[in-house]
Amino acid sequence: MIQKTNKLVNVKHAGKKYEVDIDPSDNGLTFKMQLFSLTGVPPDRQKILVKGGQLKDDAELSSLNIKPNHTFMMLGTVGELKAPEKKMVFAEDMTDRQLVQSGMVKTPNGLVNMGNTCYANSSLQALRTVPELQTALNTYKGGIINNPQAPDMAGALRDLYLSMKGTTQAYYPVGFITMFRKAFPQFDERDNEGGYKQQDAEEAWSQLLNTLRPKLELEPAASSSAVAGTESASNNANSSFVDQYFGGSFETVLKCNEDGSTDEPRPGHETFLKLDCHITISTNFLRDGLLAGLEEKIEKHSDSLGRNAQFTLSRKISRLPKYLTVHYIRFFWRRDTQKKSKILRKVAFPFTLDVTEFLSDDLRKKVVPARDRFREVQKDQEELRRSAKRARLGGEGSKASETDDVKEDGTISDSRLAEFKNQVSQAVDPDLAKDPGTNPFGLYELSAIVTHGGSSADSGHYQAFTRNDKEPGKWWKFNDDKVTEVDEAKIETLAGGGESDSALILLYRAVSL
Repeated sequence: MIQKTNKLVNVKHAGKKYEVDIDPSDNGLTFKMQLFSLTGVPPDRQKILVKGGQLKDDAELSSLNIKPNHTFMMLGTVGELKAPEKKMVFAEDMTDRQLVQSGMVKTPNGLVNMGNTCYANSSLQALRTVPELQTALNTYKGGIINNPQAPDMAGALRDLYLSMKGTTQAYYPVGFITMFRKAFPQFDERDNEGGYKQQDAEEAWSQLLNTLRPKLELEPAASSSAVAGTESASNNANSSFVDQYFGGSFETVLKCNEDGSTDEPRPGHETFLKLDCHITISTNFLRDGLLAGLEEKIEKHSDSLGRNAQFTLSRKISRLPKYLTVHYIRFFWRRDTQKKSKILRKVAFPFTLDVTEFLSDDLRKKVVPARDRFREVQKDQEELRRSAKRARLGGEGSKASETDDVKEDGTISDSRLAEFKNQVSQAVDPDLAKDPGTNPFGLYELSAIVTHGGSSADSGHYQAFTRNDKEPGKWWKFNDDKVTEVDEAKIETLAGGGESDSALILLYRAVSL
């Protein structure tokens, strides 16, 4: 008579842990019957995770090389599904508002082209990705009713986004475009046939942010913290939302380049809403263009030479905004064609941008420790996900408890995520921690792109691409009213190199866990 050698294993299901005595000579179905008696989950509903996949009914348990106290993960529901308490309503029977409230529609809605308005539609979709902007607009009390004669772009933008949120259909931005053309007559230009002319998306973007500046004001306490640590702190008591979340500042030095000059270098201060990426014959990467944009050659009077001389204005960033706008300088005026022609050169951009090399010495000292700690915690998170995956597959060297910290979709539990966030926050400089609109890490992730296809700013077509935060590796493509999902590989093709879609505006946001 052969003596069986049973093994005691653990099975985790629905937050509970069971001890099960198994016989290695049994098959998967027998094991499932044992679990049925403990959990009430029928064998045909059970999914038992093992290395390489799921446990099959005819699989010999001995082939799994199970060690004592091994922990299995089991998925499955008990018995029949509970009947719905409410009457089921099918999507085709719902109103548009019911569809919005149900959350069943996952694709964001587009904007209908109102006659060469793709330049505005793409900018509006990219800016729509900023949740803080939505909040600021919703608290804004102005609007057309308050003063029908004066264009109020803050009220128009607020109403537009609220209207888009209330429908699943492509929206006609008639009110916004009408108000925009009234506020900025250059966008109201028509061609010889009476149609509206194509415009520059970057000009529309900048005009919109600048007109929001005085409208979306911050409370004094918030505005003073927005510029903490900069020379202009005392001069920005009326700082706006735009300055806090989109605005940065430079420390500048103006120095004469010519021999014989004894002019002292002149320090200064500037603010910005975007960084320019200058494109030359040698520009291949975004970093190259940004470095070129931070230095400028100018001609001005030299006191020591008594004449005009060449000076260099150098800039270093002394405050980082939470949302960093980068403008590719692709358009230039050609006298022979009397048009704004396009530089087609390919200039690659990263999905994660580290700007610490562009910072002033003082800001770099504050940012680098937090940046390094953030990267370390990111690595810890990835290792935790890998360990949890190994634990679910029954791999050696993994702890069953790690599956409690990571959900099956890879999401880290709230409690463990709070621990990671605490580790990062402790590394943030105290001055930067007081400023909710800054980026204390110097690291950004790409969140939206406005592209241009064509050979000149006055023709062609603009589109927007925004990150789909609910599905890693996926992006939304906004071709006016047509919205589709694309892979991250598509975004990599938007660096330029021809007349096809190429990046004109990049919107980066501060990284977060």
